[in-house]
Amino acid sequence: MDWIKAKRLCSFTEVPYAGNPAWVIIGMKSYSDEKVMMKLARELNPVSDTTFVFPGDDESDINLRFFSGSEEIKFSGHGAVAAYYAIEDENLISLKEPMTILKQKTKSGIQAVELRVADKKIHRVTISLPPPNILSMNLEVKSIARFLGISPVDISDTNLPLSAVQSGHPEVIVPVRSLPQLFDITPNFALMKSYCQRLRITGVVVFTTETNNEEANVHMRHFAPVVGINEDPTSGGAAVALGFYLIKNGIVPAEETTRIIVEQGYSLQMPGFVYVHIYTYKKDILRAAFGGQAVLTFEGRIRLP
Repeated sequence: MDWIKAKRLCSFTEVPYAGNPAWVIIGMKSYSDEKVMMKLARELNPVSDTTFVFPGDDESDINLRFFSGSEEIKFSGHGAVAAYYAIEDENLISLKEPMTILKQKTKSGIQAVELRVADKKIHRVTISLPPPNILSMNLEVKSIARFLGISPVDISDTNLPLSAVQSGHPEVIVPVRSLPQLFDITPNFALMKSYCQRLRITGVVVFTTETNNEEANVHMRHFAPVVGINEDPTSGGAAVALGFYLIKNGIVPAEETTRIIVEQGYSLQMPGFVYVHIYTYKKDILRAAFGGQAVLTFEGRIRLP
Protein backbone atom coordinates (compact mmCIF):
# COMPACT_ATOMS: atom_id res chain seq x y z
CA MET A 1 0.00 0.00 0.00
CA ASP A 2 1.68 3.23 -1.20
CA TRP A 3 0.75 6.70 -0.02
CA ILE A 4 2.03 10.02 -1.38
CA LYS A 5 1.70 13.65 -0.31
CA ALA A 6 -1.28 15.73 -1.41
CA LYS A 7 -1.63 19.44 -0.72
CA ARG A 8 -4.46 21.81 -1.55
CA LEU A 9 -3.65 25.45 -2.13
CA CYS A 10 -5.48 28.57 -3.26
CA SER A 11 -3.56 30.49 -5.93
CA PHE A 12 -3.50 34.23 -6.68
CA THR A 13 -4.44 35.07 -3.12
CA GLU A 14 -3.09 35.09 0.42
CA VAL A 15 -6.57 34.44 1.85
CA PRO A 16 -7.63 30.83 2.47
CA TYR A 17 -10.50 29.62 0.26
CA ALA A 18 -10.28 32.55 -2.14
CA GLY A 19 -8.49 32.75 -5.50
CA ASN A 20 -8.29 29.55 -7.54
CA PRO A 21 -7.89 26.18 -5.80
CA ALA A 22 -5.47 23.52 -7.02
CA TRP A 23 -4.22 20.20 -5.72
CA VAL A 24 -0.51 19.42 -5.80
CA ILE A 25 0.75 15.83 -5.68
CA ILE A 26 4.35 15.19 -4.57
CA GLY A 27 6.17 11.88 -4.70
CA MET A 28 4.91 10.12 -7.84
CA LYS A 29 7.71 7.79 -8.96
CA SER A 30 6.68 7.41 -12.60
CA TYR A 31 6.57 10.49 -14.82
CA SER A 32 4.68 8.57 -17.51
CA ASP A 33 1.88 6.92 -15.52
CA GLU A 34 -0.96 8.97 -17.02
CA LYS A 35 -3.72 6.57 -15.96
CA VAL A 36 -2.80 6.87 -12.29
CA MET A 37 -2.47 10.65 -12.48
CA MET A 38 -5.83 10.94 -14.24
CA LYS A 39 -7.52 8.78 -11.62
CA LEU A 40 -6.08 10.82 -8.74
CA ALA A 41 -7.01 14.13 -10.39
CA ARG A 42 -10.57 12.94 -10.94
CA GLU A 43 -10.82 11.78 -7.34
CA LEU A 44 -9.42 14.99 -5.82
CA ASN A 45 -11.11 17.66 -7.90
CA PRO A 46 -13.09 16.84 -11.04
CA VAL A 47 -13.77 20.50 -11.91
CA SER A 48 -10.32 22.06 -11.44
CA ASP A 49 -6.65 21.20 -11.90
CA THR A 50 -4.22 18.88 -10.17
CA THR A 51 -0.46 19.45 -10.51
CA PHE A 52 2.00 16.56 -10.32
CA VAL A 53 5.55 17.56 -9.36
CA PHE A 54 8.62 15.66 -10.55
CA PRO A 55 12.36 16.36 -10.14
CA GLY A 56 14.16 18.25 -12.88
CA ASP A 57 16.33 16.85 -15.65
CA ASP A 58 19.08 18.09 -17.99
CA GLU A 59 16.73 20.78 -19.36
CA SER A 60 14.92 21.94 -16.25
CA ASP A 61 15.00 22.33 -12.49
CA ILE A 62 11.49 20.97 -11.98
CA ASN A 63 8.95 19.11 -14.13
CA LEU A 64 5.21 19.70 -13.83
CA ARG A 65 2.23 17.89 -15.32
CA PHE A 66 -1.35 19.14 -15.08
CA PHE A 67 -4.60 17.17 -15.14
CA SER A 68 -8.19 18.30 -14.98
CA GLY A 69 -10.92 15.90 -13.98
CA SER A 70 -11.29 14.80 -17.61
CA GLU A 71 -7.93 15.15 -19.39
CA GLU A 72 -4.29 16.18 -19.24
CA ILE A 73 -3.78 19.88 -20.01
CA LYS A 74 -0.60 21.43 -21.33
CA PHE A 75 -0.34 24.25 -18.80
CA SER A 76 -2.14 25.57 -15.74
CA GLY A 77 -1.12 28.97 -14.40
CA HIS A 78 -2.72 28.62 -10.98
CA GLY A 79 -1.53 25.01 -10.79
CA ALA A 80 2.07 26.09 -11.42
CA VAL A 81 1.92 28.89 -8.83
CA ALA A 82 0.46 26.47 -6.27
CA ALA A 83 3.21 23.93 -6.96
CA TYR A 84 6.05 26.16 -5.76
CA TYR A 85 4.35 27.03 -2.48
CA ALA A 86 3.64 23.32 -2.01
CA ILE A 87 7.28 22.27 -2.45
CA GLU A 88 9.12 25.13 -0.73
CA ASP A 89 9.96 22.81 2.20
CA GLU A 90 10.18 19.51 0.29
CA ASN A 91 13.89 19.74 -0.74
CA LEU A 92 13.01 19.59 -4.42
CA ILE A 93 14.43 23.05 -5.16
CA SER A 94 17.08 25.20 -3.51
CA LEU A 95 15.76 28.59 -2.43
CA LYS A 96 18.12 31.56 -2.53
CA GLU A 97 17.27 35.00 -1.19
CA PRO A 98 16.10 37.45 -2.40
CA MET A 99 15.42 35.84 -5.79
CA THR A 100 15.57 32.25 -7.02
CA ILE A 101 15.54 31.79 -10.79
CA LEU A 102 14.86 28.39 -12.32
CA LYS A 103 13.37 26.60 -15.31
CA GLN A 104 10.25 24.50 -15.27
CA LYS A 105 9.28 21.96 -17.92
CA THR A 106 5.63 21.45 -18.82
CA LYS A 107 3.80 19.94 -21.80
CA SER A 108 3.71 23.46 -23.31
CA GLY A 109 7.51 23.83 -23.15
CA ILE A 110 10.06 25.29 -20.78
CA GLN A 111 9.28 28.47 -18.84
CA ALA A 112 11.51 30.72 -16.76
CA VAL A 113 10.34 31.12 -13.16
CA GLU A 114 11.27 33.77 -10.58
CA LEU A 115 10.66 33.11 -6.90
CA ARG A 116 10.80 36.01 -4.46
CA VAL A 117 12.22 34.55 -1.26
CA ALA A 118 12.56 35.90 2.27
CA ASP A 119 13.19 33.96 5.50
CA LYS A 120 13.36 30.74 3.46
CA LYS A 121 9.77 31.23 2.32
CA ILE A 122 8.37 32.05 -1.12
CA HIS A 123 6.54 35.36 -1.25
CA ARG A 124 5.62 35.50 -4.95
CA VAL A 125 5.92 33.31 -8.02
CA THR A 126 6.36 34.89 -11.47
CA ILE A 127 6.28 32.74 -14.61
CA SER A 128 7.39 33.99 -18.03
CA LEU A 129 5.48 33.19 -21.21
CA PRO A 130 6.20 33.81 -24.89
CA PRO A 131 4.81 37.11 -26.21
CA PRO A 132 1.08 36.86 -27.00
CA ASN A 133 -0.18 37.63 -30.48
CA ILE A 134 -3.39 38.77 -32.15
CA LEU A 135 -5.34 36.11 -34.03
CA SER A 136 -7.13 37.07 -37.23
CA MET A 137 -10.76 35.95 -37.10
CA ASN A 138 -14.23 37.33 -37.68
CA LEU A 139 -15.72 38.02 -34.26
CA GLU A 140 -19.46 38.77 -34.36
CA VAL A 141 -20.69 41.23 -31.75
CA LYS A 142 -24.29 39.99 -31.96
CA SER A 143 -23.30 36.34 -31.47
CA ILE A 144 -21.00 37.14 -28.54
CA ALA A 145 -23.60 39.40 -26.91
CA ARG A 146 -26.20 36.67 -27.34
CA PHE A 147 -24.28 33.93 -25.53
CA LEU A 148 -23.25 36.40 -22.81
CA GLY A 149 -26.87 37.45 -22.31
CA ILE A 150 -26.20 41.16 -22.84
CA SER A 151 -27.04 43.77 -25.48
CA PRO A 152 -24.59 44.38 -28.32
CA VAL A 153 -24.69 48.04 -27.23
CA ASP A 154 -23.08 47.04 -23.92
CA ILE A 155 -20.02 46.06 -25.97
CA SER A 156 -20.03 48.67 -28.74
CA ASP A 157 -20.54 51.62 -26.36
CA THR A 158 -17.09 51.01 -24.89
CA ASN A 159 -15.55 52.09 -28.25
CA LEU A 160 -13.08 49.24 -27.79
CA PRO A 161 -12.62 46.35 -30.21
CA LEU A 162 -13.34 42.70 -29.82
CA SER A 163 -10.10 40.79 -30.18
CA ALA A 164 -8.78 37.23 -30.24
CA VAL A 165 -5.44 36.82 -28.45
CA GLN A 166 -3.19 33.79 -28.32
CA SER A 167 -1.42 33.44 -24.97
CA GLY A 168 -0.94 29.77 -24.35
CA HIS A 169 -4.58 29.32 -25.32
CA PRO A 170 -6.66 31.42 -27.75
CA GLU A 171 -8.97 33.79 -25.90
CA VAL A 172 -11.65 36.22 -27.08
CA ILE A 173 -11.41 39.57 -25.28
CA VAL A 174 -14.74 41.37 -24.77
CA PRO A 175 -15.06 44.86 -23.20
CA VAL A 176 -18.07 46.09 -21.22
CA ARG A 177 -18.64 49.47 -19.63
CA SER A 178 -19.07 48.83 -15.91
CA LEU A 179 -18.75 46.41 -13.02
CA PRO A 180 -22.55 46.07 -12.62
CA GLN A 181 -22.80 45.04 -16.27
CA LEU A 182 -19.95 42.57 -15.82
CA PHE A 183 -21.45 41.03 -12.68
CA ASP A 184 -24.93 40.79 -14.26
CA ILE A 185 -23.67 38.55 -17.08
CA THR A 186 -25.31 35.12 -17.01
CA PRO A 187 -23.95 33.25 -20.03
CA ASN A 188 -25.66 30.61 -22.09
CA PHE A 189 -22.81 28.13 -21.84
CA ALA A 190 -24.16 25.79 -24.51
CA LEU A 191 -24.17 28.64 -27.05
CA MET A 192 -20.78 29.86 -25.86
CA LYS A 193 -19.25 26.40 -26.15
CA SER A 194 -20.63 25.94 -29.67
CA TYR A 195 -19.30 29.35 -30.77
CA CYS A 196 -15.85 28.72 -29.28
CA GLN A 197 -15.61 25.24 -30.77
CA ARG A 198 -16.50 26.63 -34.20
CA LEU A 199 -13.71 29.22 -34.00
CA ARG A 200 -11.33 26.93 -32.07
CA ILE A 201 -11.22 29.31 -29.11
CA THR A 202 -10.52 28.08 -25.59
CA GLY A 203 -12.03 30.87 -23.50
CA VAL A 204 -13.85 34.18 -23.33
CA VAL A 205 -12.49 37.06 -21.24
CA VAL A 206 -14.98 39.83 -20.39
CA PHE A 207 -13.53 42.89 -18.68
CA THR A 208 -14.11 46.42 -17.49
CA THR A 209 -11.70 49.08 -16.31
CA GLU A 210 -13.92 49.66 -13.27
CA THR A 211 -12.49 47.79 -10.27
CA ASN A 212 -13.28 46.98 -6.66
CA ASN A 213 -9.71 47.51 -5.50
CA GLU A 214 -8.19 50.89 -6.32
CA GLU A 215 -4.79 49.29 -6.96
CA ALA A 216 -6.16 47.07 -9.72
CA ASN A 217 -6.13 48.19 -13.36
CA VAL A 218 -8.93 46.00 -14.60
CA HIS A 219 -11.57 43.49 -13.52
CA MET A 220 -12.25 40.39 -15.60
CA ARG A 221 -14.35 37.25 -15.75
CA HIS A 222 -13.08 34.21 -17.64
CA PHE A 223 -15.38 31.57 -19.16
CA ALA A 224 -14.07 28.31 -20.66
CA PRO A 225 -16.88 25.76 -21.13
CA VAL A 226 -14.92 24.17 -24.00
CA VAL A 227 -12.53 22.66 -21.44
CA GLY A 228 -15.24 21.97 -18.86
CA ILE A 229 -14.79 25.15 -16.77
CA ASN A 230 -17.84 27.38 -17.09
CA GLU A 231 -16.17 30.14 -15.08
CA ASP A 232 -12.58 30.20 -13.83
CA PRO A 233 -12.07 32.03 -10.51
CA THR A 234 -8.64 33.37 -11.57
CA SER A 235 -6.53 32.56 -14.61
CA GLY A 236 -2.89 33.48 -15.23
CA GLY A 237 -2.85 32.81 -18.97
CA ALA A 238 -6.11 34.64 -19.64
CA ALA A 239 -4.88 37.59 -17.55
CA VAL A 240 -1.76 37.78 -19.74
CA ALA A 241 -3.96 37.81 -22.87
CA LEU A 242 -5.95 40.68 -21.37
CA GLY A 243 -2.79 42.58 -20.37
CA PHE A 244 -1.53 42.28 -23.96
CA TYR A 245 -4.88 43.62 -25.22
CA LEU A 246 -4.74 46.58 -22.81
CA ILE A 247 -1.26 47.55 -24.04
CA LYS A 248 -2.10 47.09 -27.72
CA ASN A 249 -5.20 49.28 -27.45
CA GLY A 250 -3.55 52.03 -25.37
CA ILE A 251 -5.75 51.43 -22.33
CA VAL A 252 -2.65 51.03 -20.18
CA PRO A 253 0.44 53.06 -21.23
CA ALA A 254 3.33 50.87 -22.36
CA GLU A 255 6.68 51.13 -20.60
CA GLU A 256 9.76 48.92 -20.84
CA THR A 257 8.18 46.87 -18.07
CA THR A 258 4.48 47.44 -17.57
CA ARG A 259 2.80 45.90 -14.53
CA ILE A 260 -0.94 45.35 -14.71
CA ILE A 261 -2.98 44.12 -11.75
CA VAL A 262 -5.96 42.04 -12.80
CA GLU A 263 -8.67 41.33 -10.23
CA GLN A 264 -11.02 38.41 -10.73
CA GLY A 265 -13.22 35.93 -8.90
CA TYR A 266 -15.57 38.36 -7.13
CA SER A 267 -18.56 36.96 -9.03
CA LEU A 268 -17.80 33.56 -7.45
CA GLN A 269 -17.01 34.97 -3.98
CA MET A 270 -13.40 33.84 -4.54
CA PRO A 271 -11.49 37.08 -5.15
CA GLY A 272 -7.93 36.93 -6.43
CA PHE A 273 -5.26 39.07 -8.09
CA VAL A 274 -2.95 38.24 -10.98
CA TYR A 275 0.14 40.40 -11.54
CA VAL A 276 0.79 40.66 -15.27
CA HIS A 277 4.11 41.95 -16.63
CA ILE A 278 4.47 43.02 -20.25
CA TYR A 279 8.05 43.69 -21.43
CA THR A 280 8.49 45.97 -24.44
CA TYR A 281 11.31 47.50 -26.47
CA LYS A 282 10.59 50.28 -28.96
CA LYS A 283 6.88 49.36 -28.94
CA ASP A 284 7.63 45.69 -29.64
CA ILE A 285 6.35 43.28 -27.00
CA LEU A 286 9.24 40.93 -26.19
CA ARG A 287 7.70 38.70 -23.56
CA ALA A 288 5.03 38.50 -20.90
CA ALA A 289 4.77 37.07 -17.42
CA PHE A 290 2.21 36.53 -14.70
CA GLY A 291 2.61 36.08 -10.99
CA GLY A 292 0.90 35.76 -7.67
CA GLN A 293 0.84 34.17 -4.24
CA ALA A 294 -0.73 31.00 -2.89
CA VAL A 295 -1.88 29.81 0.51
CA LEU A 296 -2.01 26.25 1.85
CA THR A 297 -5.45 24.99 3.00
CA PHE A 298 -4.89 21.23 3.31
CA GLU A 299 -1.97 18.84 3.73
CA GLY A 300 -2.18 15.07 3.86
CA ARG A 301 -1.58 11.83 2.00
CA ILE A 302 -3.49 10.04 -0.72
CA ARG A 303 -3.35 6.36 -1.50
CA LEU A 304 -2.12 5.31 -4.93
CA PRO A 305 -4.54 3.15 -6.91
